[in-house]
Amino acid sequence: MRRLLLGLACAILASLVTGCGAEDDRVHLTIWHQKTGAERVFFDEVIARYNAQREDVVVEPLYRETEELRNLFVIAAVGGQGPDLIFGPADNVGVLALTETLMPLDEVLGDEALAQFSDDGIVRWSEAAGAEGPPWLVADQVGNHLVYVYNRELLPEPPETTDALVDALQRLTVDTNGDGRADQYGLTWNYREPFFFIPFLTGFGGWVMDDEGNPTLDTEATVEAIRFVLDLRDRYGVIPAESDYDVAETLFKEGRAASIINGPWAWSGYGDSGIDYAIAPLPVVTETGLPAAPMVAPKGYSVNVNVDEEKLPYVRDLLLYLTGPEVQREMAETLKTIPTIPSVREAVAASGDPVLEASIEALEAGRMMPVEPQLRQIWDGTRGPYQLVMNGAVTPEEGAALMQAEVEKRIADTFLESEGDAGRSFLVAGLLLVAALSFWFGLRPLWRRRQHRALQPA
Repeated sequence: MRRLLLGLACAILASLVTGCGAEDDRVHLTIWHQKTGAERVFFDEVIARYNAQREDVVVEPLYRETEELRNLFVIAAVGGQGPDLIFGPADNVGVLALTETLMPLDEVLGDEALAQFSDDGIVRWSEAAGAEGPPWLVADQVGNHLVYVYNRELLPEPPETTDALVDALQRLTVDTNGDGRADQYGLTWNYREPFFFIPFLTGFGGWVMDDEGNPTLDTEATVEAIRFVLDLRDRYGVIPAESDYDVAETLFKEGRAASIINGPWAWSGYGDSGIDYAIAPLPVVTETGLPAAPMVAPKGYSVNVNVDEEKLPYVRDLLLYLTGPEVQREMAETLKTIPTIPSVREAVAASGDPVLEASIEALEAGRMMPVEPQLRQIWDGTRGPYQLVMNGAVTPEEGAALMQAEVEKRIADTFLESEGDAGRSFLVAGLLLVAALSFWFGLRPLWRRRQHRALQPA
């Protein structure tokens, strides 16, 4: 099975290659990343500075959407190819480590270099239950967490409880022309996506999995959290009836929503749009007394297992540069990210920047994102049933049960209950098959359309 999948991976990889090879003597280092917006602009500037400083090395970054990055990296790395480094969120680590596509970072950086990072800046994982495992990812930032962002011209102070939130949102939702539809909403966010639902799940006492990686979705907490989101839309009418990420961004940037729930990747764009914004932790759920705690995760770099000994010193130098104190400090000042080097984080916290102070407060109230490979099945299996509830096709109770059943099925299909080396081979083969099929049936048509457009006459 694994040999068959390796052949499939190599065939797909070969279909992507249209010719490569440097025409100079410099060492070429490639990075796949999923940075967008202002973060990508900053990253490109940092890479350009590094390239200007080195005559013997050229770094070549390539953007890939998060799902595409993970799936194509697994396919490429299993085939002995792929980029030297990848940048992404911590929840990729379990899948990538399990498929043996990453190099342990203590073999790249060494213990002394790793010791400069905070505990939440190094992601470790092991197949063995309770084992810490080797380091697989070193982060240039920690957080990636959702907060309450508000327009101070419309809402001077953020609500501290969900009861206060509902009261404020009702005052701020306005029909200015009398046509029966809101022209200004109290709140907007991508509430149809499970990741953006998590803070209310935690606020009602729920979570996505237990310590063994088993899903914990068919609970009263899930039902109550769904009801709260539906009430905001259907009972109080304070959020748009239909919304996705782009709609939410547009409404807030145009001043047609008083607040939005979003993460640090978006904040600088609000200031660029002329919004006098501030951020705050999400409110405490009145019924439970628990904070609406977002998932917290490092984002950072991992190294392809195929990097050879000749190239490894160059990879090490680049990795230390990209995660070093100078770049992290500049990122915090420019992008409002939270550093993973303790001395830099302490300096940032003492700087008096209100956005960073509030972000660190929200980070401390958050809950660390699991890195177990089962999290991919949780995201994918939750999405369909959750959106059925949002569409009114099923009740919150039915939606919670469907989520649990779908995630359990996906986990069982991917992680076969076998023991020993044979069981592990089947497990890895399942992950590789998911990655390959995801590309072949989902991403490959998109790639073919891009190729077709590229071949059209100007």
